[in-house]
Amino acid sequence: MKMLKNILKLTAIWMAATVSFTACEVDTTTVMFEEDHDFSQPGDTVFSMLGILDKVQDVVEKGVLLGELRGDLVKPDPFVGTSSAWVDLTRFENLENATFNRYRDYYAIVNNCNFYLERADAEMERRGQKVFLKEYAAVSAYRAWAYLQLALLYGEVPFYTQPLLSYSEIEQVMNDPSKRKGLGEICSYFIDDLLPYVDVPFPNYGNFTYDQSSSVNSSDFFLPIRLLRGDLYLWRGSLDGNKSDFAKAAQEYRDYLLSEKRFVSPDVKVAYRTVDMDGAQIVDRWSSVFLGNNYNESISLVPFAGNSQYGKLGSLRQSFRSFMGSDALQKLVDESYYCYVMYTEESESGESEYMSRFTGLAKDTLYYGTKENPQYYSYITVPGTPQYFMGDLRFNRDYQEGYGLSINKYSSSWPHVTTYRTGAVYLRLAEAINRAGYPLTAFHALKYGLSRGNLIQYDANGEYRRLMQSGYTFYDMYDNKDNIGLHARGCGNAEMDTLHYSLPTMASLQDSIQKVEDMICDEMALETAYEGNRFYDLMRFAFRRGEDFLASRVARRNNPDMPDQTLYNKLKDRKNWYLPMVEN
Repeated sequence: MKMLKNILKLTAIWMAATVSFTACEVDTTTVMFEEDHDFSQPGDTVFSMLGILDKVQDVVEKGVLLGELRGDLVKPDPFVGTSSAWVDLTRFENLENATFNRYRDYYAIVNNCNFYLERADAEMERRGQKVFLKEYAAVSAYRAWAYLQLALLYGEVPFYTQPLLSYSEIEQVMNDPSKRKGLGEICSYFIDDLLPYVDVPFPNYGNFTYDQSSSVNSSDFFLPIRLLRGDLYLWRGSLDGNKSDFAKAAQEYRDYLLSEKRFVSPDVKVAYRTVDMDGAQIVDRWSSVFLGNNYNESISLVPFAGNSQYGKLGSLRQSFRSFMGSDALQKLVDESYYCYVMYTEESESGESEYMSRFTGLAKDTLYYGTKENPQYYSYITVPGTPQYFMGDLRFNRDYQEGYGLSINKYSSSWPHVTTYRTGAVYLRLAEAINRAGYPLTAFHALKYGLSRGNLIQYDANGEYRRLMQSGYTFYDMYDNKDNIGLHARGCGNAEMDTLHYSLPTMASLQDSIQKVEDMICDEMALETAYEGNRFYDLMRFAFRRGEDFLASRVARRNNPDMPDQTLYNKLKDRKNWYLPMVEN
């Protein structure tokens, strides 16, 4: 394993087999040399995976910026300057610019994946072990991910699953209209393509150093196939409105979260330590999840170096210095309510101490019966009268008086780009459950935390009983005391907030679904701002709700009370949501 100590330096080894899609950089006859790249030894797979990761590194940071700068949560920093390709992107102008518009970088991933999948035999066995199966699954996932990114960025795109070994083959495929697929077709293809690998474990090449004293485990580099399939179902359901797709998405998310014991931990939050608001202490364990793999929050990532001698440097911290949180995000933060509930707990000295729920959970046992007459637990009941304060504390450290919201989610000490993390997956689970037709259960993920006890205790309309009879299990996190509601991560005892955070009685099921969807959209802003998801979240919701859903929000980012009419009109046309697929 000494040879593999620094993954970020070794990626160049596989570059001889990396396909370039720029005519001036390739031999016009041959791109790959078939006789030089056989997969006959287990060690061969290591170098192939490093080559694919090298190509993923080329796109993933730009992908974060493409997902945020076109959304409603970010604006250019007026104190830094307003002239750059990235600022143009925020205005949806000069979209041909090669600074961010390089579709060929994604096809470099695709072609290298195609090459590997054609050459590696997933069924080859040695000593009773399938030699290439783990890498085969990991490469299949990265190919699906690359195609999903292409479809979200460009709409209908050239699609092929065989390696292109010459420039003439590349030209032929890229210029053939019959070789194109849209988002729905791509989702359908890879939902089936990935199915055989849902239970295949990740490759693990040990720990890899990314600066003088820090390392990260290689198994974190790979995309969980259940989560990727959940995304594909979620996108396809958003296009065709099929409730079954949403239920299947929710099932994939839930099965992964439960099997991997990924929960919305009570520890991952920002909370007031005391109710005394004069110089009140704030305990922030939520921000720390962006500075390392803490609290079981980071699920998968793309590695970058913290020091140039270890490979490609992470650059998002520097890139976001030209931008800040939008006025729309500031308004959402300011108009949120922090709910604080006190209860007494006997200390070791025998004295009663006042504590918030987040420094010690009060647990009551409630009995409800099994499917016919089970026993369930509820843990969210705490004594005390709620007190309310303004603001979501997740942005407490980002706010500067007279300036606004700075962007502090990226650090040179943790330069990697997260592809999946627990909080974001729970929000997609809630989104899928809601659109499957169960808005109250989806709301539980926001306010109470998913557990049988909470679902039963707060089942206002018999929805839980309907779920028990549905045959689905996507809602069932068992008697789980490890989940809190996502809103509690920045808004205190959200489960006790009856004044500002509740689901009102709506006229119809569809009205309830739309109300909960609005709340999920807001929670995604509060929980996952700046992480690269926002424009695509708005796009997915707009597929279901209409173009105005996206256009009105983005148009109000700089002034929530006065939309940018020019930008609104531009984004009412779906064609303007995509980059032009141009040579550059």
